[in-house]
Amino acid sequence: MKMFSVRCIAYAIIIFALYTPGAMAQEKTWNTQDSYQNFPTMGTQPHVVKRSPMNRNVVTNNQNNRFATGPQCQFPCFPQPCKTTYSEPSAYVGYLYRSHGGTLQTRLDGPATAGQTTFLRNDFDLQGIWLELALPVTISQDIGFVVSGAHLFALQPTSTQSYTIFNSPTAARQWNPDIQWWEMNAAATYQFAPSLSGVGGFRWTSLITNFNDPRNQVGFVSPNTDSASLNTNSYIPYGGFLIEGKPDCRSSIKVAAYGSPVLPASLVYNESMDLTSQPTTIYATTLSSTGYFFEALAEYSMRREAWLMGSFVRFTTLRMERSVGATVAGVNMPVDIIFDRSDWIFGGKLGYTF
Repeated sequence: MKMFSVRCIAYAIIIFALYTPGAMAQEKTWNTQDSYQNFPTMGTQPHVVKRSPMNRNVVTNNQNNRFATGPQCQFPCFPQPCKTTYSEPSAYVGYLYRSHGGTLQTRLDGPATAGQTTFLRNDFDLQGIWLELALPVTISQDIGFVVSGAHLFALQPTSTQSYTIFNSPTAARQWNPDIQWWEMNAAATYQFAPSLSGVGGFRWTSLITNFNDPRNQVGFVSPNTDSASLNTNSYIPYGGFLIEGKPDCRSSIKVAAYGSPVLPASLVYNESMDLTSQPTTIYATTLSSTGYFFEALAEYSMRREAWLMGSFVRFTTLRMERSVGATVAGVNMPVDIIFDRSDWIFGGKLGYTF
């Protein structure tokens, strides 16, 4: 009985000694090859994190999560900025619609005599197709520059004019004005905070209006073929701010507001009239004026490969006023001139990025 027990114990020891090296070898093989995929263990995790297959998985996951990764970035990092474009030639096409249109007021402050006009007011529409070509250029990460030129293809508007005559009823008539509007603009931007930039620029605006074909005359001696013309040139320095947000690298939202508390400008107005038995001519000119300028802009654009498409809305208002000497019926007298206009532009944008 004792011999049987000793033999059993000896056999068990031999079997255990033969089995253990093989089991340990098999366990080592599992731990180094398969355990990090199917049977993770505490002892093998530090080794598994450093293996290249796991690093490729981390990069893939980070890309899916829109995080930047690199040799030094094994954990989620801040998103990388969008690729900077150096030039975006763009075309803006829209419809210019009058908010207030254009208004010219002329008040004659000289001594009133029979046959003299003391006040006239001319209200005319400003509407048509607006075409603007712009070239924004990125100079550095924080500095940008843009130049643009625009022209208004005016629709046939109607102008209504009223007159106040000394010791006579108020007179009125209508015109068919021919409008030519050209504009050149240059501006620079400087980003001094995320999404916020300062704007400074200069704009030249030329508005030439020839009033033709007078009709529906009230208070005139007889129907006539009088004419009138208005020529204004504005030289506007302005400043303001620009807010630009990018929900992603394929879209952009811009909101801007800028203006000037002064409005250097030149103005020439010439009109002939026959309100009484004495025909009268007004010729007024000024090389400078006081006033203001303000403009607000909202724009949305989206990128498809290198192309840009979007929409915009813009509101502009300006006012110039000046007291000048004018010739009225051959007599020089003081004249107060006020010209103001307000308009909206709604349209679309098409551009290409470099």
